[in-house]
Formats: sequence, structure tokens, C-alpha cells
Amino acid sequence: MSTKKTYHFISHTHWDREWYLPLERFRYRLVNLIDRLLALLDRDPEFRYFHLDGQTIVLEDYYALRPSNRERLEAYIKQGRILIGPWYQQNDLFLTSGESTVRNLLTGIADSRLLGGEMKVGYLPDHFGLIGQMPQIFREVGLDNCVFGRGYDIGKHRLPFFRWQAPDGSAVDGMLLYYWYNSAQRLPSGEEELRSVFAGMREREEAVNPSPHHAMMNGVDHLEAQYDLTEVLFKLREQSEGEIDIVHSRLTDYVQGVQAYMRDQPEGVLETVTGELRECFEYSILAGTLSSRIYLKQANAHSHDLVEKWIEPLSVFCRMAELDDYESETIDYFWKLYMENHPHDSICGCSQDIVHDHMMDRYARLEELAEEIIDRKMKAVAKQVSADRFELGDQKAVVFNTSQLRSSAVIRMPVYFLEEDQVADFALMDDAGQMIPYRIISERPSRIQVISPINLPGVLRVKRVDIEWQPDAPALGYAAYQVRPNKKGALVREMPEQTTPYPVLENDRLKVELQPDGSFHVHDKSTGVIYSNQGRLQDAGDAGDLYVFKNAEGDTPSVWQGPVSFTGLTRNELYEECKYEFVWELPESLDHTKRRRSAVMKPSRFRVILRLDRGASELKMTVELDNQVKDHRLRLLFAGAGPASEVLAGGQFDAVARAWNEGSEFQRDAHSQPFWKWVASLYEEGGIAVYAKGLYEYEMTDQGRTIGITILRGVETINMREEVGLEEDRQPKGQCLGASTVELSIRPFSNESKTRLYQEAERFHQGVKTKLHPIDQERWTRGRAWVQDTAHKGLFKEEDPNANKPALPLRRSFLEVDGEVMLSALKWSVDGNNAVLRIYNVENKASVVSIAADGLESEVMAANLLEQPHAAIPVQSGRFEAQVEAKKIKTYRM
Repeated sequence: MSTKKTYHFISHTHWDREWYLPLERFRYRLVNLIDRLLALLDRDPEFRYFHLDGQTIVLEDYYALRPSNRERLEAYIKQGRILIGPWYQQNDLFLTSGESTVRNLLTGIADSRLLGGEMKVGYLPDHFGLIGQMPQIFREVGLDNCVFGRGYDIGKHRLPFFRWQAPDGSAVDGMLLYYWYNSAQRLPSGEEELRSVFAGMREREEAVNPSPHHAMMNGVDHLEAQYDLTEVLFKLREQSEGEIDIVHSRLTDYVQGVQAYMRDQPEGVLETVTGELRECFEYSILAGTLSSRIYLKQANAHSHDLVEKWIEPLSVFCRMAELDDYESETIDYFWKLYMENHPHDSICGCSQDIVHDHMMDRYARLEELAEEIIDRKMKAVAKQVSADRFELGDQKAVVFNTSQLRSSAVIRMPVYFLEEDQVADFALMDDAGQMIPYRIISERPSRIQVISPINLPGVLRVKRVDIEWQPDAPALGYAAYQVRPNKKGALVREMPEQTTPYPVLENDRLKVELQPDGSFHVHDKSTGVIYSNQGRLQDAGDAGDLYVFKNAEGDTPSVWQGPVSFTGLTRNELYEECKYEFVWELPESLDHTKRRRSAVMKPSRFRVILRLDRGASELKMTVELDNQVKDHRLRLLFAGAGPASEVLAGGQFDAVARAWNEGSEFQRDAHSQPFWKWVASLYEEGGIAVYAKGLYEYEMTDQGRTIGITILRGVETINMREEVGLEEDRQPKGQCLGASTVELSIRPFSNESKTRLYQEAERFHQGVKTKLHPIDQERWTRGRAWVQDTAHKGLFKEEDPNANKPALPLRRSFLEVDGEVMLSALKWSVDGNNAVLRIYNVENKASVVSIAADGLESEVMAANLLEQPHAAIPVQSGRFEAQVEAKKIKTYRM
């Protein structure tokens, strides 16, 4: 006996906050959509539900222009007629961190629960591929399903329904929107036309979906509700004569129906699919967005570091040491502003130029706020560091390191002395009183502003000395150094000039030999393996758009092989560095056909800086380019020691293992793959890893022998190129003309774990920060008196709230995390009661982790991603141990 079929008509809009129109134009349209939706709900009780795309940011956008309608809108949400959440916004999953995706859900779920609860659907309608750990993330926030639109090739699989499993084994019920989220976008109201249209819909539905439940998605991008839907569905019911059920439904009802069908299937009918979903042809997966407008990606990576790696950990450190509050509301504001840049048509760089201009303004605002917060936190710590061994004229140079590894990178920083003190020499000393060598880059007179909360701004005349030195900062902590004026310091020794025809950089671990064309051979002294011809630059024409790379007709990628001009070689005790430049004549653009490259050539300039620090295992590479040509892609090539057996890519809560030819079965002009901070190719003899800041796209070329990392992709249309273009489609800033800079690091390796490579990549990515703090604060905080036109000429002294608190040691780790795990978050809990630590294991085996921090008492609580505790873990002597299973994300309330 056959089961009667139910056709779930699901009214919704997919709301791209900014895309082919900028935010304010779309916001105004959203307001009109919701205004008319409220009127529809008022007058038609049979129009039962409307879905606001699984987001809550749309509520904020509506309230900005319609604050008087807030109560009316929220009443319908509480009644369940308007569905919201679980997301704050529909972010891209590969171009934002795993932690960003978690905060996105935390925010959306918290917003929704204030109004009755979130939609219990893991809704990912238009994401350009799905990360492998998404099932685990969904499970951790109480979702057991995923409804999605891209990344699953229905032609390869038996059913559109399957068990989707994360690398740790967590699984949800996967449900492909096989005719996308507009499968019933609009229905005609005429009897015969409706009969014909629905017959076609039903035929195609039942050819793909054997279950009794069908999702008829009534809506699409930016469409308002179908106002006559109640009448249309009534006609459909009459036409079906009871053979099928026609219901105005919710996504949750459809999901529950499909889940019941899946439970009834015999073993072996449903597939289990593990890991990321990036199947299908190129205009389904849209992989070119990994490299569109790289300047956006770099700005996003910087903001990621600011909030996840600096603001939150430093704020926790200050709270732990009782030096300053954890400013939850300020940090929440930062996160929300940051997440405004994360929707898939925003961070992917595939929108109007004006959209991305607004995004860059948001990034600038984020940096302004972050600088103030981070400086406040570093100042609080630096001020509290013990001054027992310092003299009144000394300064503390405090180096902060929030990475999981000790840092001994060479850094550059300014040191200031008051002009009136006439300082000629100074010494730099560590906590043991040992002289630390430094190298003077420049010194000059300057003026700096003094800003005080109790006096008007003042100006100090100073001598500024820019130095390079190599501090040693512990993991997740700081180290304080002593700057003593008028004491002869230890200066870095310069090394003799080389006699080789081309520069050679060398330390005790690596030897780097430059070649005439600027490429270089890297000798790994630990293994004896030589990686030849690294860092070559490849150019290819791009006839695609902001979504997809397309080969230009008749074009073959070319590699720079001409001579370069070596413009500088620096050799000293701290590092060895060389610089070279060249000019490359490239086709100026596509020609009039928009398919082939022009015969007209234009020059673009390149400047490359290679630096090898003393004791470093990696070679740092900076490429400065002045791009003057259009419609092309630039890659850096890193050749391995043969065909790669496997590729490892940093991922969201994972180190993803891929075949070198991943995705080659699908029709794509580029088999580009995503990486997060690092990618490594593995060979029989070891491997070579590349760490990168704000770069996200690689492709294995040369039959798996070479990693190609995209450093620029210049195109200028949102949609496919046409000889006669759409006026609104052309976005010239997508060509990325002008100056840009990329930073990478090349790291040969042998037996290092995935965790170690990931931790090194994060250390390279976030670096260290320094705070200079004079002992004699009064001389350095001289502003102007705020009492105007009075006899008072003095200054007012700011009270130090921490004056009577214990001093901090000269060197300290606030938190110790021992074990093969990655740190994702160190923050304060949403309820304000605990510090929250989130870690994850990227290895294929369990790791025992030991965690210690000052103030840890009788127990910590294991919790889910919503920070809800579920198990107590005992603490002994300020330390607790836990097992983190393979590929698992763990959260602890401490």
C-alpha cells in the first residue's frame, strides 16, 4: 500500500543582505517585504507561515527603519507564524573561521530564544560548499539535520537524503534541496496554467524523491511572499481530488517527515557521506570566490586575529589577574559588526564594488576599536608587571604572545626617549639581566600625542629609535624586557658580504639558494631533501567572473623565467634577507570578444622579500606587486619532491586530507580547493607546507607535484562575460589594479604532526604584540590642564585601580595547554560566570590534554557549544586533564 504524498509549500525569502544592490537599498526593500508580510498575516489566517531565511540579522535591519513595528513583528514570531534562526546571518563557511560559524549560531539562537525559539533546521541554502565539521557543530547546538542547496552531486548518489557524518563521527540527516530553494518559486493562479505547472513540478519531484514528503520552496532571493498563495493552494487541493496532501507548511514539518521516512529505510538504502561537501560543476560550487578580491580576505583574516586571538584572550587574562573587566557587551558589538561582513555574497567578493567598499569601512572601524581595546589590556598587564629590578628612568618592553607556541621571531618596534633626557645609548635586557642584542634601523626626533581621560591631550618631544630584535615570549603569555637609557647596549653584529653569484640565506636548519629568475632552492638540513625552484610566479588569463575562474581561449599559463634584479642583501646575527625586483609584460586585458586575451602588453612590477630568521624552520616570503593588467590570475608555485601522496589543508576545526586531484571528476576550469592559514603537500621524503595570511585558494598542478597558491585574481563582472555587457554587472574594482602585498612562509617538514603545523601557521598568522611602559609614568602622561582661564596650571593625576594588587612576574603564561590540540577560543561565558576554553583535535587519534591556569579550583565543566554544562571534571593543583577524541571539538567552562 503506497503512502499518500505530502507537498509542503514553504513560503520564504532568501535574503542576501548586500549583493547586486548595496545594503541600504536592500534594507529598504526588506522593510517593504516585511511591512506587506505583516499585512498579509493580519488579513489571511490561512497564510500560516513565512520563513525569514533562517537569519536574525534581518530583524535588526527591519527595526532600524521600522522601530514602531517591532512589537507587531515579534508577536507573529512568538506565535510561530514567522520563523527565524538558528543563524545570525548566512555566512560563507570556508572564508570564515570555525569559531566565527559557532558565534554566528550562538548569536542567532540567543536572538531567537528571546522570541520563542529558533527554527530547528540546519539551514544552509546557498553556501558555496559545506565544511566537513558542520554535522558536529549542528549536533553541539541541538540540531540533527541539514537542509542545503550546493555541494552534493545528485547524479552520483542514490537519493537526495543521506547521513552526513563529520570526521569525529557526529552525524545529521542531510537533505538536498535538489531543485534548489525556489522549486515552487511562484505559482500561477489561472486554473489550467496552475494544473500544467504543478503537473510538471510533480513529475520532476517524484523522479528524484521517492519519499512521501516534498519541499516546495515558494520563494527565492529577495522575493516577497506570494500574496494569493492561500487561494492557489485551495485550487490545487481541488485539482488533486485528495490524491495528495497540499499543505502550507514549515521547513521543520518537512524535515520531520523526511526523517521518519529515513528511519523506515532498510539498512543499506541510505548512504553515509563523510566530510566536506564540494561536489558538482563549477557554477554550483563557485570556487572562484576563494580568490575574488583578495584584499577583502586579507582584511577579514586580520579582523579574525584581532578578536579571536587578541581581544578575547587578553581580556580573559586581565579578568583572571583581576586587572580589568571582561567587556562582554563591547566584544559582542565587535563580533556583530565583524559578522556583518560574513554573508556569502559579501566575504566572497562577488557583489557590487560599493558593497565591498562598505565592507572595507567596517574592517577599518573594527581595527580602530580593536587597537583601543588591545592597548588597554596590554597596558593593564604591563603596568602591573613587577618593577622591582627597574630604575625610575627605565621602561618595560612587554612582548605578548597569544599563540600556543613559544615565539622567538625577529620583530621590529619603536622605542621612545624624552628629548630632554638626551639619551645617546640604551640597553635591552631580559628577566635574567642578560643583554639582548638589537639592531638600529633608524633614529629621529619626533613628537607623540598624550591622551588622558582627565587632562586635555598633550604633546611630548621624543627621540624615536626603531629597532629589530629577537624576544623570547612564552605561549599564551608575555615576557617583560628592560629598556635602560644611557647604558651601552649589545648591538647586533653584521655578517660579511657574500661572494656567491646569487644570494644564499642560511641558518642551522635551512639553506636557501636564490636562482637568476628569483626562484629558490630550499635545503632541509634535518632530512637532506632539497625542494627546488620554489616561489615561481605563474600568470593565466581569466575569462570568468567574480564567482568562477574560466580559461581564456588560446591562453596557456606562463611562468616568469626571466632575470630579476637583486636589490638588497642583509646578513646579521638575527636574520638573513634578500630582495629582488622584476617587471613583467602581460596582456593588458581580454579583447573585445571577452573570451581571448589582448595582444596589447602592459608592465606590472613585482618586488619579493625573502627572510630567514635565526633558528627558524620556515622561510618568510613577502610579495609586493603593482598590478596594471586585467582579467588574469597570479599564483605562486611551490614544487614538491615528486607527486604528492596527499594534501593537508588547514580547515575549520580540522586539518583536511585531500587527494592531489580532488574534484577532477567534475567539469571545472580550475580544481581550486580551500585552505585556512596553511596547506601542505606530502611526499615519500616528507613534505612542504605553506603558511599564508589572508589567502584561501590552492590547486595542485603538474600532476600533483606543485602547489599553486592564488595571490591575485582580477575580473570585473558578477555574472558571465558577454560581448555586450549588462550595465549594472560591471564592477571594475574586482580587477584589483594597483598595489597589493601578500605574506607567506615556506616550511619543509618531515615528522611534524598536523597539530604542530597548524600551531606554527597560527603563530605566523597572528604574530606578537609589544607594549612599551615607562616606569616614571608622570613624565610620560603630561597633558594640558582642563581648567581653562583659571590660575590652575597643574595636571590632574589619574588613579590606578590596581595600585595595591599583587605584582605580576616578568614572564608568565596565563594558560597552559599541553597535548595535541588546537585552541579555538578563550573567552568569558555568555552568562558571565566562567572563562570558556574551546579546543579541537585535528589528528586521527585521541589526545590526552592537560590544562592549567591560575585560579582553577575544584572542578571545571565540560559543555556544548552553547556553553551548557554536561559533565564535571576534577581539578588538582590548578590543573585538569581530559581526553579529546579524534577530530573532536571540546568546550570547557573554567
